[in-house]
Amino acid sequence: MFKVNTIITLIISTVLFACSPSEEELMKESRKYMQSENYKEAINYLNKVISKNNANSDAFNMRGVAHLQLLDYSKSKEDFTTAIKTDSLNYKPYYNRGNVHLETKNYEKALLDYNRAIDLHPNNADLYINRATALFELKQYDAALEDNRFAIKLSPNNHIPYLNSAKTLLQFGSFNKADSLLDLSLKINPENGESYYWSGFIKINTDQKEAGCDDLVKAKNRGFQDANEALEKFCK
Repeated sequence: MFKVNTIITLIISTVLFACSPSEEELMKESRKYMQSENYKEAINYLNKVISKNNANSDAFNMRGVAHLQLLDYSKSKEDFTTAIKTDSLNYKPYYNRGNVHLETKNYEKALLDYNRAIDLHPNNADLYINRATALFELKQYDAALEDNRFAIKLSPNNHIPYLNSAKTLLQFGSFNKADSLLDLSLKINPENGESYYWSGFIKINTDQKEAGCDDLVKAKNRGFQDANEALEKFCK
């Protein structure tokens, strides 16, 4: 009787083991839920991956992104830091931890992480765009402009570095140059409300009130919230 029970137990254990999803399968499911923006379910699967392999840097990085999307900055930063400790040559967790610092207004720390990410992966436009944002917040405007210019070279069809360059040039009062960059931004993405907002700002401040108010209406219609206050202030 003992032998039969032992055999049955072994068979059941073998079947359960065979049915257990592999680490790769769990990662695949995690990616699927990340793509569908079901971040809580993605975290559930990534927890299973990490329980199988606590040295899986990609799993920690992906879970950090999921926590970041859910605005859990503490958990996301912890996961990115673990991912870095597990694989210090992967630029992604440095970049993502920099984004956490950017969101929480720790601009100096963001800058350090973006610097390291760029050292590891120097031809990624997003890294320069986000570092430029940190530099802008630190009032290092010349350096911010340089990063945005390089981002444009790397990704000329991305409207964001044109927009951010324009916003930076406004700090110097360079309205004409800023306006030209906003035109380029809107050619690439004519549905971007923020570009219309700053275009309206420039026009209103250069005695083109009617055209400026038209741009602010376009910004409002495209969901850029700051346009509402500007319309109340300048276009009544």
